[in-house]
Amino acid sequence: MTAAASETAFTDRFGAPGDRPSLGQFALACLLIGATAFGGGAMVAFLEERFTRHYGWLRNEAFLEAVTLAQSLPGAIATNTVAFIGYRLHGAAGAVTGMAMYALPSGALMVVFAALYDRLRHFPSATAVFTGLNAAAAGLVAATAVRLGRQALESPWQHWQAVVVFGIAVGFPAATLPLIGLSLLGGLLSAGRQRELAATGPDADQNPSGRLSLRQHLFMAGLIGAAVSGLWVMAETIAEPFLQRVARLMLATLKIGGLTFGGGFVIIPLLGHEVVEVYGWLTPQEVADAAALGLLTPGPFVIAAVFLGYRVAGLTGAGVAALGIFGMPLWLVLVVAGAVGRFRHNRWMRGALRAAMPTGVALLAAAAVTIGKGAYSTAPYTWWLAPALGLASAVVVGRYHINPLVVLFGAAGLGLGSRWLFE
Repeated sequence: MTAAASETAFTDRFGAPGDRPSLGQFALACLLIGATAFGGGAMVAFLEERFTRHYGWLRNEAFLEAVTLAQSLPGAIATNTVAFIGYRLHGAAGAVTGMAMYALPSGALMVVFAALYDRLRHFPSATAVFTGLNAAAAGLVAATAVRLGRQALESPWQHWQAVVVFGIAVGFPAATLPLIGLSLLGGLLSAGRQRELAATGPDADQNPSGRLSLRQHLFMAGLIGAAVSGLWVMAETIAEPFLQRVARLMLATLKIGGLTFGGGFVIIPLLGHEVVEVYGWLTPQEVADAAALGLLTPGPFVIAAVFLGYRVAGLTGAGVAALGIFGMPLWLVLVVAGAVGRFRHNRWMRGALRAAMPTGVALLAAAAVTIGKGAYSTAPYTWWLAPALGLASAVVVGRYHINPLVVLFGAAGLGLGSRWLFE
């Protein structure tokens, strides 16, 4: 295949390089999404709608690849996805810019809420709102999984793979990483036998100039190791209470952000355990209120860590918490995205990514089930309202292409109204 034909095949699948936005355009898009997108787990649906259909910067296959890889790394899935998309468009600068701009609006709101918390600490019950919000979010994610599945699942074995992975992921949520790993391994083995997956072009990324070299990655790894070691020494030896608290907070957020899979709904409870049970800095109520604000504000749910950081150590704590929660996953995105971009047209890499696509679809569908569980409460009416809202949300978004933001707010209002009617 000629170089021109190779580029044509690549752009037909993933979007022409001429359609790639400038770094400023991408940053503005991430800022707007972070400022207007609500719904916690529904963020993936918003990102898919914006980047593949509204802006047209990515094909569905490219977005699904980003989501699949994002789920294989620790940290929040939505923020990892934004970083992968940014890397694909503009290399390391795009990954850093995209994640920062996406988290900035909600991070600023969290600082304001934390600063005013002592005056506004008595939050009304949000259970009814969460019933509608989580049910709609589950429907949006399910609709996204169906839409991407129609594009990615071509053969019967891919459909069966998706079904099996979905069943395992729903029954055993901790198996997410092994499932992705097994899919990639299966793709590598398959690629060794199939000549049709032979390389179709040079082993290069769409934006090779923005890729970090091995030496740069090793340098960054050394810096991270030295920083963690220094923080540990500071936390154990320094006598000044504030600096000791900041060092321990940084270590806690680095550990949780860099080693925890499952997104914000797993990360925030673990961080809450550290600041409440381990160090005694905050109360359980403050952690619960941080989680509530994480769902009721735009942007990633994991940004609630900024609220907790501010409550622990003011603005310094907020900055430390954000750096700890997002820093390690961002570096891992740079490592993985660089490897994928470097060898994208290699037949082994193509086989691995092709095999991971059904798993990515299945994990999205399983995420819809997990999110939907949060819509149920002890109130009997939620047991019929939640599935009804979830199904309706999936239909209106999947078939009629209604703006997901409208669906989420409408479902939240219906949840609140149902509480007034039935309780």
